[in-house]
Amino acid sequence: MEVDSGQKDRNIRHAFQLLEQAVPNSDVLVLPELWTIGYDFHNLDKNATRLGDSLISGLSSFANYHHVTLEAGTLPVEVNGKISNMGIVFGPNGEIQAQYSKRHLFYGYEESKLMVPGNSLMNTEINGVKTGMAVCYEFYFPRMWRKMAKSGVTLVLAPASWPAVHIPQWEVLTRARAIENGICVCAVNMAGEYHGLKLGGHSLFIDPTGKVEAEAGDGEEILYGEYDEIRYRDLGKQLAVIRL
Repeated sequence: MEVDSGQKDRNIRHAFQLLEQAVPNSDVLVLPELWTIGYDFHNLDKNATRLGDSLISGLSSFANYHHVTLEAGTLPVEVNGKISNMGIVFGPNGEIQAQYSKRHLFYGYEESKLMVPGNSLMNTEINGVKTGMAVCYEFYFPRMWRKMAKSGVTLVLAPASWPAVHIPQWEVLTRARAIENGICVCAVNMAGEYHGLKLGGHSLFIDPTGKVEAEAGDGEEILYGEYDEIRYRDLGKQLAVIRL
């Protein structure tokens, strides 16, 4: 998704347009990191999302109407006066079935100063598949991925705002996390520009052997990847030798 920096209303309208296009061919929909604000932390208090506000209600209604699982990327969510970089999973009934707050906040920008980190991992079932979440910078933290794999997670949804200049690292790290844990990785990156910094796009769906099942270009694109439950069911056991 291409996001306009700081243009919350425009980004929300655009996201729902893309979701409407994608939903006829999807069981699960995933958006990128901080897509409402475009990684712009100016006026963060004003632009933060509150649980139960109109955006949350709209995402819930969308999931319920289309009977689809919607992982709403991440949002700057304010709870009790503190803002987290939070991913929210809406089930096909529109209810919030899981939440994950980014644990490792990026220290190269304002994120670590203005947001509070989470303290737990996510493990939720989506159509019978144990699913976890990691966000952007957290590709650099293999221990959390190993913990998810040990807990039975076989699919990780990973929304991101990864810059184009670091796409070589993105391509290596996404594959590494999949291979070393015997899991599928659905990595959904932002496109466009933020204050002159080009975002990388290149969203990926990677199987547990590191094979790229689907890959987007560097611009906005609806990407489809298929999780084959039968094919991947026992692969983790086959790779158990590398699980320490």
